[in-house]
Amino acid sequence: MKGTRSFRAVRLGAIVAVGAALLGGAQAQSPSYPSVTDARLTSPEASNWLMTRGNYSNWGYSALGGITAKNVAGLRPVWAYSTGQTEGHEGAPIVNNGVMFITAPMNKLFALNATNGSLLWKYERELPDDITTCCDVVNRGVAVYGDLVFMGTLDSHMIAFNAKTGKIVWDRTIEDYKKRYTITSAPLVANGKLITGVHGGEYGVRGFLEAMDPKTGKTQWKSYTTVEASYPAGSAATGGAPTWLTGGYDAATKTVYWGVGNPSPWMDPRRKATDDLKWSSSLIAVDVNTGKIKTGFQYSPNDAWDYDGVNEPILIDTVQNGKTVKSIVSAHRNGYLYRFDRTGGGVKYLNANKYVTVTAYKSLDKNGRPIWDPQHRPDLTKAVNACPSFLGGKNWHPAAYSPQTKLVYVPSNEWCMDIKGAQTKYAAGEAYVGAEFELNPVPNLNYVGNLQAIDPATGKRVWSQTFKAPLWGGVLTTAGGLVFTGNTAERDFNAFDARTGKKLWSFKTNSGVVGQPVSYSVNGKQYVAVFSGYGGAIPLWAGPMAQLTKDTPRGGVLWVFALK
Repeated sequence: MKGTRSFRAVRLGAIVAVGAALLGGAQAQSPSYPSVTDARLTSPEASNWLMTRGNYSNWGYSALGGITAKNVAGLRPVWAYSTGQTEGHEGAPIVNNGVMFITAPMNKLFALNATNGSLLWKYERELPDDITTCCDVVNRGVAVYGDLVFMGTLDSHMIAFNAKTGKIVWDRTIEDYKKRYTITSAPLVANGKLITGVHGGEYGVRGFLEAMDPKTGKTQWKSYTTVEASYPAGSAATGGAPTWLTGGYDAATKTVYWGVGNPSPWMDPRRKATDDLKWSSSLIAVDVNTGKIKTGFQYSPNDAWDYDGVNEPILIDTVQNGKTVKSIVSAHRNGYLYRFDRTGGGVKYLNANKYVTVTAYKSLDKNGRPIWDPQHRPDLTKAVNACPSFLGGKNWHPAAYSPQTKLVYVPSNEWCMDIKGAQTKYAAGEAYVGAEFELNPVPNLNYVGNLQAIDPATGKRVWSQTFKAPLWGGVLTTAGGLVFTGNTAERDFNAFDARTGKKLWSFKTNSGVVGQPVSYSVNGKQYVAVFSGYGGAIPLWAGPMAQLTKDTPRGGVLWVFALK
C-alpha cells in the first residue's frame, strides 16, 4: 500500500520536577475548600464541576441557566492561564467552591482561583526519559474526594494530593511503565472507591480496572478485561483491551460502566473467526464493591479495525413504546450510536443507528453483533478500504446530553482508511499493532467534522453543524439551552442553540480547541471554561488528513468566559 503509515509512538525526553509548591501572598489566597463526599458526587451542586463529565451519568451538562440564547452574545473572556506546554490539552477543569484544578501534558497539575486564575499551587512530575506513549502526552483531568485530588500519570502511577496545599499524600505504582502501561484519563470515585483504567493497547498490555482506598492507595480489587477462553491459547496476557477513558456509575445498582479498548495486536494469524477476544472493544458492567464483571456487550468481536470500545457511556432514561427505560447511550468508533437497557445493573442491547459513513460492516444483527463485509475487512494478506477510519466516527472526545431537549450531541468525524495486516511479534515495551494504515476522506464529502444533535431512542438526526477539519474536543450542554464545543483548524470556541443548532456566539482562541468545556458559578456568577491547545492523536496518526490542521498553532491556554 503506497504511502501507508505504520505505528508511530511518542517518546518523552527528561523533564525537571518542580514538585508541589504552595505559593504565598495575596495572589495565592485560596477560597475555602469543602470536603467532597459521596453524597455530593451522587448529587453534585450546579455551581460546581466535581468530575470530568459533571455527573456520574456522563451527561456533560450544567444545570446553570444564567447564560442563555438571548444573552450569550455578551460572553467575554475574563481570565486565561497558559500552561507552558505545546502538546495536546484535552483535560476538563474540576471546580469545588471556587478552587479549580487543571492538568496539562507531561503531568502538570495546577490549582487556581476559579474567579481570577491566581495560582494557588502547582506540581510537575519528574518523568523517566524512556517513557513511550502511542498518542501524545496528554492528561484528561483529575478526580476529587474528601480533601484529596487524584491524578494518574504517564509512568503509570496514581498520586493523591492534599487539595489545599498540593502536598503529596501518597504515590503508588499501578503497573510497569516499561511495558508501556500509562494512565491518561481521570480516575473515577464511586461508592468510596478510587477506580482507574490503563492505556497501552498498542503495546500488548493486559487491560484492567483497579479500585483503591482513596485514603491510602491500597488495592481493593483488580479486574482484567481479557478472557483467556476467548483468545487464542496463551495470548490473553498480551491481549490489549485497555480501559483508558473514564467510565460512569449507576449508584442505584452499584454498577460501574466502563468502555474497553482494542485487542493487541489488531490482526493476528493465530486467531480464528470464532475468537471474539472478550472483553476487547466492549462496554462492561462491573460490581463496584467486588470488581466482578457482571455482564457486557461487545461492539466489535474480533476487531481488526481498531474500533476501540472506550467511548463514554451516557446514562439516561429513554422512552420505548410509551415505557421509560433505564438506558445507556454510546457513540462507538465503528460509526453506530448504541442504546442499551441497564435495568438492574445490566447491559442489554436495544438498538443502534449509523451516525457516520460505515462500510466495514454490512449491518448489525438483532442482537447488535456486526455482520462483516469481507470486501472491507483486512487481514495479513489483504489490503482494504474501510469507513470509518481507526480514529473512529467519534474518538475519545465526549458527547453530551441535555435533559431539556432529550438529545445527545455527538462531535463526529467522517473519514476512511486503507488498512492491511502486518506481521508482528510480541516483545515487552515494543509496538504490537499488526497493521499498516493511511487515512483518506469519505468520497464526495466536503467536510470531516460534524457536530450532530441526535434523538438517542431513534437515531434520528435533528440538526448538524459541519467543519472542514476534524473535531477533537468535548461538548457541554447547559440549562440555558446552549451547546458549547470548539474546533481545530478554525481555533474557535462556539455556542449553539441546543434545539435548532443555530450558531449564537464564537470566540477565536490561540490554538485548536481539543479540551472538554465545563461551566460553574462562584458568588452567583456563571463561568464557562475550556482548554485550547491542539495536539493528541490527529497530528501523529491521521497522515494526509492531518494536513487539514497543519497550520494550527500550538500552545495550551485555559480560557474562562463570563457575561460582560
